[in-house]
Amino acid sequence: MEIKQLKYFIEVAKREHLSDAALELNIAQSAISRQITLLEKELQVTLFNREGRNIHITEEGQQLFSEATKIIEQLDNTVRLFHNQSETEHYIIRIGYVESYITQVLTLLIQSFENESTSIIQPILMEEDDIFAALLTDKIDIAFTAMSDELKQHRSLKVSPLFEETFHVYVPKDDPITMATNPPLVQFSNKSIYELYPLPTKIRQALVKTTKTPIQTITHPQLAEYILSKSRGYIVTASYHLLTKNLQKWEKISLEHTALKRTICQVVRLDNRKHDLQFLLELIDKLLSRSTTYH
Repeated sequence: MEIKQLKYFIEVAKREHLSDAALELNIAQSAISRQITLLEKELQVTLFNREGRNIHITEEGQQLFSEATKIIEQLDNTVRLFHNQSETEHYIIRIGYVESYITQVLTLLIQSFENESTSIIQPILMEEDDIFAALLTDKIDIAFTAMSDELKQHRSLKVSPLFEETFHVYVPKDDPITMATNPPLVQFSNKSIYELYPLPTKIRQALVKTTKTPIQTITHPQLAEYILSKSRGYIVTASYHLLTKNLQKWEKISLEHTALKRTICQVVRLDNRKHDLQFLLELIDKLLSRSTTYH
């Protein structure tokens, strides 16, 4: 039994007329007659009594009509469900992003976009190593992540640099390093180093490789300020993370001159056709494509 046979049968049963059903279905009358004959042979029943050019549905035909109608309705509902899901997906733009300055402006970006578009943004915080695969498998539509050769070399992706993310270090006020100009990271090797919030993996690796010093993680600015006030170590963090100014107890030193930096870029598949995606890309360029000033 095939779906098309049930559809042909339903149309003939409604009209009890082959030529009218053929006209409705836009197929040859002989094709309908052949499929109904095959259906009768398979079910081993007579679905219509034929009297010359006239046909009348049988009791068995009435039973099949009831069941076939339910089957086709369920089929149509299932198709409609998946079509609706596909349509909904077209209006959801998923942004995968790594912890960076992006987190500071993501709310503004989402609000600005959704105020002008019928699409919505779904933000997804991700690990840097997972971004590439997520883009290629359509789990995300746009990525905010660190620039890499793997991204740049993939022909299906468009990679657009946005800004350079840098880092700085807070040191106790009386530490001799405050007198140095652009101190190299190796000068931190005999100091206790804390990261205020986890540093990006590659940035942390570069710091450890140079200083040869274990790095401890803290996640609260007040704890960082206490460590500095007691001269117990240095605090390294991204340039957009700022501690309360206290010129009597600590100073901030930029690390822009060191290897601790990365380029944050926007990545999108070239074949992505989500609704208003281009508008979102233009908005991203307007809000983020610059040398970022941290506040």
